[in-house]
Amino acid sequence: MGVAMLSFMSLRTFLTDFLRPSQFDVSHRENVAVRMEAIGGQGANSAGKVLAEAAVLGMGFTGNHFSSFGSEKRGTPVRSFVRFSTVGKEIRSASSIRHPDLLIIFHDSLLRTHPELFEGVSNTTDLLVNSAEASSAFQFPHATCPRSISVVDALKISSTHGGGINGVLLGAAARLLPEIPIEQLEASFNSFFKNLPPSELEKNRTCFRLGFEKVRRYKIDESQLVETTPPVALPQMGYINAPIGGWIVNPGNSVLKDNSASRRGVLPKLDRELCFHCGYCDMVCPDLCFVWDKDGSGKAILKGIDYQYCKGCQKCVVACPVNALTPVAEDKVGKEDREVKLFPTATAAATEKKWKTADWSAQIAELSPEQRMMTLQTELLDPNSYLKPEFPDLKGKLK
Repeated sequence: MGVAMLSFMSLRTFLTDFLRPSQFDVSHRENVAVRMEAIGGQGANSAGKVLAEAAVLGMGFTGNHFSSFGSEKRGTPVRSFVRFSTVGKEIRSASSIRHPDLLIIFHDSLLRTHPELFEGVSNTTDLLVNSAEASSAFQFPHATCPRSISVVDALKISSTHGGGINGVLLGAAARLLPEIPIEQLEASFNSFFKNLPPSELEKNRTCFRLGFEKVRRYKIDESQLVETTPPVALPQMGYINAPIGGWIVNPGNSVLKDNSASRRGVLPKLDRELCFHCGYCDMVCPDLCFVWDKDGSGKAILKGIDYQYCKGCQKCVVACPVNALTPVAEDKVGKEDREVKLFPTATAAATEKKWKTADWSAQIAELSPEQRMMTLQTELLDPNSYLKPEFPDLKGKLK
């Protein structure tokens, strides 16, 4: 009897700790600033609009919303800003938010590739991250340590139920914005997406509710703090020290770019037995993901895909004439396939943190002319194969 009672009490304690609403206790504030950091295609702009409508039209607060983005191409950085006042204070500022009360990160890789996202974070900032990692996996500079970190695997929820990542994160954000009741935020969410087909709207509603239910909030442990100073996203030049027009003083670096944040949980997987190296996939790939080599006779062969540069657009899947490329879940791509790299030396150096961004040109200069040609890919391929590929005999092999 005593053992049974002890087990019951332990289970009750566990459930209480796991489900207790107090972990999301956040005081009501007179002024709230929310910043969303995302990649084009993840729906941060729409999420900002929904949140602003819930605050201004739904609750009657004063506020505004605006977004900052570049070419509107999938894979480019997007920032969305929402300000509102619960006491009717006029919101006159239309500048970017430097000191957010809530910072929403739409993919955890952005914390590694864009450290400037920590700008303005302090012990009054709550951080919400889309990640499958445990909260203890993240590190923060001492100077910009948030008050708390909330984690939800929005990508998994989105992939499983067919809704958007932004819906999951909006549901999770409701836990950290006590100024807006969950009912009001959900009503604004449903109103914003009311023109979707009923089945699609229901998928997004499900994702919204699961985001609210599954997000977990944690305190930052001392072991997660590191002695680094985050870069500040301010211009380094003005009218006095600006360089002569046309000079490129800070060239872009496509070698170190990581497009994994643009994917929605699905990758193209190569079946090497079916592939006959026609090059159609490489022709339609917008980001040069495919890695080529030569066989003993000098013929170009497709080794695989460098998933660092893959945005998951699936154009290669559509273009493949023999179904050698198929869309699969991220966790279905094994280690061997993920180790195929366009720039193996550079990737290894970057992974080991021995390579500063400014040194990338020196790393590429070490490649032999043959290696550079393989990197450029198009010079390796037989142009005739684009026009009239010799289709192999695939009887009995096609799936």
